[in-house]
Amino acid sequence: MIAPTADQLTVLLASAWLPFVRVSGAMLTAPLFGAAYVPTRVRILISVFVTVVILPLLPAPPVMNLIGYEAILLAANELLIGICMGFIIQLVFDAIILAGQMIAMGMGLGFAMMVDPQRGAQVPVLSQFLLIFTMLLFVAMNGHIDFLALLAKSFQYWPIAGETVSADQLSVMWMRGAELFTGAIRVAIPAVVALLVVQLAVGIVSRAAPTLNLFAVGFPIAMLIGFLVIERLIPNLLPLLTSMLGNAFIAAELFLGA
Repeated sequence: MIAPTADQLTVLLASAWLPFVRVSGAMLTAPLFGAAYVPTRVRILISVFVTVVILPLLPAPPVMNLIGYEAILLAANELLIGICMGFIIQLVFDAIILAGQMIAMGMGLGFAMMVDPQRGAQVPVLSQFLLIFTMLLFVAMNGHIDFLALLAKSFQYWPIAGETVSADQLSVMWMRGAELFTGAIRVAIPAVVALLVVQLAVGIVSRAAPTLNLFAVGFPIAMLIGFLVIERLIPNLLPLLTSMLGNAFIAAELFLGA
């Protein structure tokens, strides 16, 4: 068996470096893969495995010096592409967190906070419940597989060492920021409307009976109505999540120039 020479190893490393940078950038921000509870070593191993799988399907990249100025700029561009791809998909789950926060504030559960293991930040318990539920749906509907498939297709849409990220392509990602609030409202609007009606009713009752303890009556009613609405909301999360993820994947392909 003939051992590879140093030049051959250098060429192989150079051809795998830029795809690995793009894949690693996507793993930093993608849902499930970029969670804080996923160890860094596991994330690196997944990036290496994905890169090894898709590397034979890629055209030969240009020959360059890995420590040169041009290689650093190309690596930064590939990292930005991967980060933007993962961030576009991650905004769907940020919308779920925001929806849970809106519902929790209306129910009076905004003070019930816990540490989100995916981000390491404090979020309402209701947001964490909805996030875990939608993440399980994401895995059950093979969303992580679809994301890896999109990552592999990205090298066809946007070849290695191609054009740099332009302002027009970044505008696609900025527009997804509006979808963050749109998606949150789509999820939370039934509970928000129901809780608003409850608050109006409690306000009218408090004006009719000023001696009535508003907190002793309104708080349990708001929690009860909120839990009833959430119970009816859970079966509708699958079509909502499917629609939001479909739009996110389309936006990611638009960003890649598909």
